[in-house]
Amino acid sequence: MSVVAKAAALFRPRASSVKIGPIGIDFSLEAIHLVQLQAAAGKAPVVRARTSLAFDCPRREILANPHQFRSLVKRALDAGQFHGRKAVIAIPSGMFRTISINYQSAPGKDQQAAAIVRVMKDRLDGELSDYVLDYLPVKSRSKNDERLALVAVSERQRIVEFLELARKARLDVQALEIGPVAISRLVGALSKERDSENVLVINSGRRASFLTLISGNDLLFDQEVAFGENSLIQRVAETLDMSEEMARDLVLRTGVRSGGRPDPVADTIEDAGLVATMSEILKPQFLKLVEEIKRVFLYAAAETRGGAVAHVYLLGSIARWPGSDGLLSSLIGTEVAKIPDPLALFSPVTGDSDTGDNSAPEIVVATGAAMRGMQDHA
Repeated sequence: MSVVAKAAALFRPRASSVKIGPIGIDFSLEAIHLVQLQAAAGKAPVVRARTSLAFDCPRREILANPHQFRSLVKRALDAGQFHGRKAVIAIPSGMFRTISINYQSAPGKDQQAAAIVRVMKDRLDGELSDYVLDYLPVKSRSKNDERLALVAVSERQRIVEFLELARKARLDVQALEIGPVAISRLVGALSKERDSENVLVINSGRRASFLTLISGNDLLFDQEVAFGENSLIQRVAETLDMSEEMARDLVLRTGVRSGGRPDPVADTIEDAGLVATMSEILKPQFLKLVEEIKRVFLYAAAETRGGAVAHVYLLGSIARWPGSDGLLSSLIGTEVAKIPDPLALFSPVTGDSDTGDNSAPEIVVATGAAMRGMQDHA
């Protein structure tokens, strides 16, 4: 083999070359979450790096201060073995809203977009040029020309400012996307056997929660509801006359429903009646969430010609509470399953088994964002 041929062989792509995905980034209300995947050709993705870093001030201050934003991103990247600066970033909640619309179908993607824009002109205040729109058409389940789409709406100036923050933080933004899309990507990977079933995802947070309805590969609905961990903890603290810190620790220890943890500590807690007490305190608050969930069930049936919600997943901070899935299951009448570790689909990059506590339901959005562009390897 000639010298030139040998040199060419060195630089020729190998079948075992590793593809490193973008860094999925989620600026939640309390912390920044980062996840990055990588995959060798023909193999399933593995976790290259992940980290979560709590904010030391309100998120709105970070998003308004380029120096703080850049410092936060740098510290988060330094905390893990992240490769490069390419990123898929979830637009922070509060910077967008989603609207379900019906529109008249038209042949071709451009005509479809034009039809959606015509509808949105009547739904938005001011000039359409003041907004950034993205839409997800939903597969038709009717015989007429009316179609359904979920439209994400953001003020253009806020998006421009956010992208400028990312640029100054030296992030190479490959895409911006909304949290519900990232969640639907992850749930789709978790339920590959599901072709057209309706799935409801409850993503609970500290101050609010989001109900995301997915039908097959379609995102049908996304709604913020006033149900958050903080208000539940406040209720426990007031009822039991203790600090919120003590109340939070108590809930995490006792849980909110019996029968979830067969161990001596759990048996002692249950014998003392603490679980039943916690359930009685919090059940009225959970019932408010159940009312919203049942409205989503009705919406799913209406939009999918009678299709029921087949699976309900609980994510986020309340998924950490022992028995929270069981309590919701009993109140809704449909089984609720937790996804405590969104990275359970992926092995660590080292290939070593990890017996530690991987519970991190709050990184679901960052994980779904990191999966963008890696589907061929899933």
